Amino acid sequence: MKPNLSKKIKIISVNVLFLVILFSESNFAQWTFGISTDQEYNSNPFRSPIATKTLISSFDFGLENEMNNFSLGYYGSYINFDNVTDRNFYWHQFAIWKDFENSTLGIYAEQRMNRELYNYFDYSNLTAYFQHKFNIEDFYFAINPNISLTSYNYISILDNLKGTLGFNINRGFETETTLILGGTLNYKRYLSPTQSGQFTYLDDSNKLVTEKFTDKNVSSITQLLSYVRVAQSLGEKTGIAAQFTNRSITNGFANQIKELNMIYGDESEMFDDPVNHEGNSISVELTQIIGDDLSLKFGYYLNNKFYPSQGVYNELSEYNTDIMRADKQNIFNINLKKAFSLNEAETTSLTVGLNYQYINNKSNSYWFKYNGNSFNLGLSLEF
Repeated sequence: MKPNLSKKIKIISVNVLFLVILFSESNFAQWTFGISTDQEYNSNPFRSPIATKTLISSFDFGLENEMNNFSLGYYGSYINFDNVTDRNFYWHQFAIWKDFENSTLGIYAEQRMNRELYNYFDYSNLTAYFQHKFNIEDFYFAINPNISLTSYNYISILDNLKGTLGFNINRGFETETTLILGGTLNYKRYLSPTQSGQFTYLDDSNKLVTEKFTDKNVSSITQLLSYVRVAQSLGEKTGIAAQFTNRSITNGFANQIKELNMIYGDESEMFDDPVNHEGNSISVELTQIIGDDLSLKFGYYLNNKFYPSQGVYNELSEYNTDIMRADKQNIFNINLKKAFSLNEAETTSLTVGLNYQYINNKSNSYWFKYNGNSFNLGLSLEF
C-alpha cells in the first residue's frame, strides 16, 4: 500500500464508525448494511496485447441510512490482484440524496487510491444529479441531468468538467413487448489540455539524458448517444432483449489530435472513456428464470468504435496521428444468479452469482489489440 493509503483508509473507517454510532443512538431509521466479495480468474485483466493472468479478489461494503429528510450512503471497495500486487487499489464513495414522489436529487463524492507505482490512476470526483420520472397515459418518461468534476492527482491533462443530460421513453404493449427509446447528450471540457514536464534516462552510451515533453489533449468533446431497446417475453419465465446504440461526436476535432503519452490511454476514465469515441453497438440478451428465483442470462455485445482524436501505435510504441484509431469489440457473457432469504422477515439475504465473460478487441492500434477470459464467483450479503 502506498505510504498514506493505509492511513487514509483508517481515517475513513473511523469516520464511518463514528457515523454508525451517532445515528444508531438517534431516532432515525436503522442503517442498512451490505457486504460482498468477488473471486475472479482473469486471463487479461488489464486488456493488453501482453496478457498477465491473475486471480482478482474484491471486497466491497455499503452502508445506508434513510433519515427523516434525506438519505446517506458510504461505499468502499478494495481490489487485490494476486500476481500484480502493485496494481491493488482502494475506491470509496460518500453519497447524500433526497427522494421525492417521482424524483431524486443527490450528490456524491468518490476517490480512487492506488499504490505508488500506479498512483497516476488516482482521482477524485464530485457529481451532482437529478432524476425525474413521470407518465402520460401509457408512456413512461425519465429525465436525468447531472454535472461532475473529475481531478487526477498526477495527470492534470485529464482533469475535466462534464455535463450530461439523459432522457428515455418506455412503452409496454399487450403482446408483452416493451419498447424503450433513449438518448444522452454529453459535454466534457478538459480544464488543462496541455501538460509539460521532463524525464531522465540512460542512453546507449550509458550517459544520463534529460528531455522535455509536452502532451496535448483536445479542449472539449460533445457527444450524442441514442439507443432503441426492445424486450419481448417468450413465456412466463423467459425473455429476450435487443438494443442498438449509436454514438456521434458533434464538435469538430480539426487541429486537436491528441498527443498523449501511451500510459494515459484514452481514460476509461483512463483506458477507454466512452465519451471519447463514436460508432455503434448491438447487444442481445436472453434471460431464463429457473424455479422461483434462479436467473440465467446469456449476453452478446458487438461494439464498433472510432476515435476521431486519437492516433495509433505500432509495435515499437511509435505514435502516428495520420491514422485514427478504430476498434471492433466482441463480448460474450453468461451469468447465473440466485438470492436466498436468511430469515422469516426477509430482511437479510444472500446472493450468489457465477459469471463467465470472453472479450476480443481488434484494433488498428497495437496497444489496443487484446482478448481475454474471466471466471467470477460473487457473494453478497445484505441486512
